[in-house]
Amino acid sequence: MARPKAPEAADGEPLWCPSGSAYAPESVVLAVRAGLDGPPAYLPAPRPAAEALTELEPGAEPRRLLRLASHCVAHCLNRAGESCTLATRLAATPREAAALPDCHLRPGCKWWTQSGPRACRACPQVATRRPAPDR
Repeated sequence: MARPKAPEAADGEPLWCPSGSAYAPESVVLAVRAGLDGPPAYLPAPRPAAEALTELEPGAEPRRLLRLASHCVAHCLNRAGESCTLATRLAATPREAAALPDCHLRPGCKWWTQSGPRACRACPQVATRRPAPDR
């Protein structure tokens, strides 16, 4: 049985997931959250996640403070065939028309290439992991 192939852009480069792993070798910081529940501030250029992770306080959960992007992978739980089911659900959710986030990832983003502006507008509201309340 053939292994599923990771999604690629038209130029053959891997597509990026804007809700990716902090620990994949290619991971980059997409945005920084203003506090634990604040909106993300998108960075003007990618920053290696490995570099940013060294600057976090010991014990800090990276996904609570950073929005991370890594390559879209064939074995992702949100994948059905060639589609990202998360991008599909985001695009189908009614939202107020808002400006698109100023995002450096867009040209190679799986959500953008699959679902366009509707998924892109929802991106700032996506939490990669919902943490338990602080005690």
